[in-house]
Amino acid sequence: MAASTDPVYLRVLEDLREQIRGGVLAPGARVPSRNGIIARYGVGETAAKHALQVLATEGLIEARAGSGSYVRRVPAASHLEHDRLHFPGSPFGLEDPQRAAGGGTADCGPADGEAHSPRLSWEHQSERVAAQPHIARLLRVEPGDAQVTRTRYLLCADGTPVQMVTSYEPAELTAHTPVPFPEQGPFAGRGVIERMKVIGVYVDQVVEDISVRPSLSAEAAALDIPAGAPVLLIERAHRAGPRTVEVGEILIAADRFRLRYRIPVTPGPDQRGSDQRGSDQRGSDQRGSDQRGPDQNGPGRPGTGTGDRYTAEGQGGAGAALPVGAGVSR
Repeated sequence: MAASTDPVYLRVLEDLREQIRGGVLAPGARVPSRNGIIARYGVGETAAKHALQVLATEGLIEARAGSGSYVRRVPAASHLEHDRLHFPGSPFGLEDPQRAAGGGTADCGPADGEAHSPRLSWEHQSERVAAQPHIARLLRVEPGDAQVTRTRYLLCADGTPVQMVTSYEPAELTAHTPVPFPEQGPFAGRGVIERMKVIGVYVDQVVEDISVRPSLSAEAAALDIPAGAPVLLIERAHRAGPRTVEVGEILIAADRFRLRYRIPVTPGPDQRGSDQRGSDQRGSDQRGSDQRGPDQNGPGRPGTGTGDRYTAEGQGGAGAALPVGAGVSR
């Protein structure tokens, strides 16, 4: 068998990563030191150092000065619902605790033991700046010369950062109008779609590209995560016909949150009537199958003697959920 060409550190990295994810190394447990890794795995100092660096970058361990590295205590991931398309900053909001727990009603108030509703706060700052090349390309303006309105948002829940957003709009589009800045004037906080409508610009498409990448130092500091820890990056564009009127970048800690999309589906014909007709048909088919015998199932059916039952069990349920994952454009 040919020798593996994989870097030596990968063997160490994969084993330690599996121990952390499998619970062998529990949250708070001390990870083998660099010298311990060298002795245990028979690798050099460079490989041991690199393995620990990657684990830290992935957010699985944290270094403590003078003490070593320990498995990070990461809270269970929460959901951010994509249900605020007309909100400023981000369309993602924290999941309603009542909806998540199934407790409480609008009339009766919260049920005993219901999940805590966090106190939410938005910080925002807008300014006019020169368009950076990649932003100018997205907005189709001249790089360097053209001005854009840049608005930065930070959403916190009970003082803990949840997501940060940077939004860009062509300054010439909203200058000298009632909506020069997203969070100023009579239409402050209305969101891109409503603000643009005020000046006769009608957004007809919102595109979102989702990916994952390591966080930069400033981003990690703002989100209170280790530098290099993975973040979800949602690159968004509001379009009005062929023109892009806003682009934004939304950053969310990947180990703390999952994005949830609820996609409405138009109901079909009366399901009850359809189910009843299907039941009657199955009964008829079953009687016919009984008359034909077990080896006469008819064309197109497996020779199992079960009639339509095989087909029914092979179909997906009407309520099957389709997950939305990274890299999906919406």
